[in-house]
Amino acid sequence: MTPRRPRWIRLFALLLTFSGLASTAWAQKKYDPGASDTEIRVGQTLPYSGPVSMLGNVGKVSAAYLEMVNAQGGINGRKIKLISLDDGYSPVKTMEQTRKLVEGEEVLFMFSSVGTATNQVVHKYLNQKKIPQLLILSGANKWNDPANYPWTLSGMFSYEAEARIYVKHMLAHVKDPKIAILSQNDEFGRDFLKGLRSALDDKAASMIVAQASYESTDPTVDSQMISLKASGANVLMSFSNGKFTSQSIRKAAELGWKPQLYIPLGSSSIASILQPAGLDNATGAITIANQKNPLDPQWRDDPGMKEYKDFMKRWAPNLDSNESLNLSGITLTRLMLDVLRKCGDDLTRENVLKQMLSLKDYSSNLMLPGVTITTGTQDYELYSSTRLQRFNGQSWIPFGDAFSLR
Repeated sequence: MTPRRPRWIRLFALLLTFSGLASTAWAQKKYDPGASDTEIRVGQTLPYSGPVSMLGNVGKVSAAYLEMVNAQGGINGRKIKLISLDDGYSPVKTMEQTRKLVEGEEVLFMFSSVGTATNQVVHKYLNQKKIPQLLILSGANKWNDPANYPWTLSGMFSYEAEARIYVKHMLAHVKDPKIAILSQNDEFGRDFLKGLRSALDDKAASMIVAQASYESTDPTVDSQMISLKASGANVLMSFSNGKFTSQSIRKAAELGWKPQLYIPLGSSSIASILQPAGLDNATGAITIANQKNPLDPQWRDDPGMKEYKDFMKRWAPNLDSNESLNLSGITLTRLMLDVLRKCGDDLTRENVLKQMLSLKDYSSNLMLPGVTITTGTQDYELYSSTRLQRFNGQSWIPFGDAFSLR
């Protein structure tokens, strides 16, 4: 029979056991401001008011999706609280609201804020504080700068990479291309131009026959379009945004000008941009694609699209399920949640960034076949591949094989 140990030894052993369990639990759970056993706070600024208020729907659909996820128990037992504030697409307001989110609400990280100028104004501030600025809705080339701004990652294709893909398609499929360019006179437009000229190389001087720009405060681009049409170009690279994309498409039709049209992915919304331009006028336009289109009949019976439509009907009935911006919002929200799942109980800002940069051939049931996301610490280009799509007068139809972006 084994001799019974003295009571003090048993108590000491018990204390050591509890101490070990406590230290293990403590080691497993690491929190920065914005995270706890029950909640993860995420910050966002969006233009719920102002000239591009339609982009505010991205925040609305994200909030609805998180409401559903929270009702199902959250992520790793924690509810996700998205604090999304209106910045009116004003950089001054963005700075004010971001400081409020970081210093007042103490969010763990920033997620999918909209705009180049608006994200630029908080770029240095967030990196100095080592707060992840993730999946922002701007494709500016500057976001791919891990050496100097390692805490910032775009949620879009870079504008430069996007332009290179359009040039590759044009050179293969347009006979004797003569290019007219409409571009916004800011970093958005300049990044596209850089990609275009880089892809054309020594062909740029002979192929670009006309170029016009506009200010984001201009009322219309009618005069620019008249000038571009007069050049005799058979290709229009419309590196424009919002209402200016609509105006450029509509004015080209009024002028009887039918060039091969390329428009940015961020300006391809059917409901917000192509319908105001006139759907017939946009027929034949080409842009890139990374996700399934809700209006494309080939996805009508697709399980991922059915799941999306069911979600929109139940959780976001006031938002248009056919609006591609809403599907984009859900795609990015799901990506963010998958990153948080990978974080487990290590909810530090450093680990959130680490998991965001450790994705390998990531895809989801709303992304197009062949389109994947692979991230790393040396290259912050989010998508490793993409496809092209053409507007047929009713919806965007993907065509061709996937293009590698690396």
